[in-house]
Amino acid sequence: MLVAALQMGPAAPTISETAERIIKLVDKAGEAGVKLAVLPELALTPYFAAKIQEDLTPFVSPEDNQAAIEAISDRSAHYGMALVLPFAEQNNVGLYNSMAFIDDQGERVGTFRKMHIPGQLEPKPDTPITILQKRYFLPGDLGFSVHDLGAAKVGGLICYDRRFPESYRSLSNNGAEIIAASFNTPVMPGGTLAAARNASKLSMTAGAYYTGTTVIAAGKAGREGGVTFIGRSCVIGPDGTILAVAKTQGDEVVMAEVDLENQAKIRERWSFATNRRPDDYVMREPA
Repeated sequence: MLVAALQMGPAAPTISETAERIIKLVDKAGEAGVKLAVLPELALTPYFAAKIQEDLTPFVSPEDNQAAIEAISDRSAHYGMALVLPFAEQNNVGLYNSMAFIDDQGERVGTFRKMHIPGQLEPKPDTPITILQKRYFLPGDLGFSVHDLGAAKVGGLICYDRRFPESYRSLSNNGAEIIAASFNTPVMPGGTLAAARNASKLSMTAGAYYTGTTVIAAGKAGREGGVTFIGRSCVIGPDGTILAVAKTQGDEVVMAEVDLENQAKIRERWSFATNRRPDDYVMREPA
């Protein structure tokens, strides 16, 4: 099966303009025969959680988001392609950093809400960038659910979630055949692009390896709002091998063939499900 990470460069000023770019990527992937594609975190908007926003409407408008999701879903359905599409989900409870799961018929069949919320409530005065996700987003309340998209059973992780080993294990235990990892990762002050990319790669290749699960990783790339984002979207095999990786810092379709039958054989050989010791994965005093 051909799958793809749909990497995005800096977002356009409006949701509708960014959606038009996404549709072009969907067309390119669909024409190539891709059956499952994943987009970056907050794919429809700029990364707005790095500064104080007086008005969130341009980023979270339910009407604009719904129109964009429907237009993109309709196009992916034309190719029989399933899609994982992250967005800022505003509802009557609050704001969530979410992803929509769209099956190969264009139907939205599920939602994942980012579980681990990083950052601060207020900007740090001595740094040029502060991650303010705690200011804007509620912690996810839907758990690590897995959704049948026709092409495969898929679970999601959003950015910081991919740093937690428990996230991959939870999705694997819940039946995920493929994990969609979406991120907007900036190069933080004092860091380097190379180091940030390496940390991202390490977390995801390890997650794939210790669960025997394919990972499709899609990120924002390039400079947006004066901040460099790491990009380097990729597809990772169930043995932790990188099968394909982005070559640019802009919009790009990163495609690879995945073999779920071979993945099942890898899982059987490693016997993680059989040999786990969940009752002993707790802190205890030494005997």
